[in-house]
Amino acid sequence: MKILFCSEGFLIDGVASFNLYLSAALRKAGNEVAIAGRWSGFKSFKSRHKEHGVNVIDGFSLTPISRNLVSRSLDFDPDMIITDARRAFPLALEIKKRSRAKLVTVFHDEIRDDPRKERSLDTIIRFSDGWATSEGPILDQMKKLGTGLPLALIHRPITGMVHPTPLPPRDPFRVLSLGRLSGYKSPGHLSLLNHVGALKKAIPSLEITFVGGGDRTPLFRFKALKENLKAGSTYVRVAGSVTNPNDWLKWSTIVCAGATSAAEAVLSNRPTIAFSGYWMGLIGPDNIEQGISWHFGERAGHFRMKHHLGITSETLIDIYSKWDQEQVEQNTRETRMALAKEFDSEEIAGQFMAFFANLK
Repeated sequence: MKILFCSEGFLIDGVASFNLYLSAALRKAGNEVAIAGRWSGFKSFKSRHKEHGVNVIDGFSLTPISRNLVSRSLDFDPDMIITDARRAFPLALEIKKRSRAKLVTVFHDEIRDDPRKERSLDTIIRFSDGWATSEGPILDQMKKLGTGLPLALIHRPITGMVHPTPLPPRDPFRVLSLGRLSGYKSPGHLSLLNHVGALKKAIPSLEITFVGGGDRTPLFRFKALKENLKAGSTYVRVAGSVTNPNDWLKWSTIVCAGATSAAEAVLSNRPTIAFSGYWMGLIGPDNIEQGISWHFGERAGHFRMKHHLGITSETLIDIYSKWDQEQVEQNTRETRMALAKEFDSEEIAGQFMAFFANLK
């Protein structure tokens, strides 16, 4: 089967990582896969797409749709188009209208109408052949809309894209804070940086690196510089955006992350404290299902992070003080194995192919 993904800007975000992971899994399953979209000139997953055999159809454009992109996408002659329900949908719609392809729209966020006609809910319903999501609450929304479209709940195919490595000893205690540094998603990361001095006193071997881009990155770099000058050593780093977190995950002793980044960390065989806008806490075998439902602090949690900003550093100190290498290794391994069943790349590629086969 020839499968075309539509992208907008090739930005590094949750939608782009979904496209990367699913396109790689479908390509490995034996399909011919391409991804099309304008490139905004920033860091992107383009090189990783190519590494996994995915054809990249890109070009500079002032608008999401260009004659060149549409023409080259039509030359690919797709059987199936996969798009998100927001930024990339107009491009997918234009290709769909001029081809024989079926269109699967993937919802990554709560379903809302858009006043722009080419992205309105009515347009998405009219031109989609099926809807999919990786989150249960969004599937519930889909069902309530009663569109009559085929629906699928299919998790992100992550296992084929991360590399589990042995858990290192406790010291040096290397904390990887992984996730976007923006207003909504970074209260926990910013709080961690604000408490890093107290953390260093409690954990002398502490090293901490923030990996992720966003509008708060300059603020993080400034605060990190101040802390390092105060300490007389460089123990706080801000790496910014990276297209492949595997090397940083291997470097770490423990990871703080939310959403897909938290799942990546667990599947890399690292203890993981999950938070985003909400607090979930340490992920373990007993709360995997809850974590998936909450999208690891992105959609829901025990409370909003802004109401208890010191909890991340408190939790890290508690974990460090009670660290038992054998027990931590066992818990981490069991958590990874439980989550791997839900995010298995080969299995999920098969689920998507079965979904495609049933589209009318």
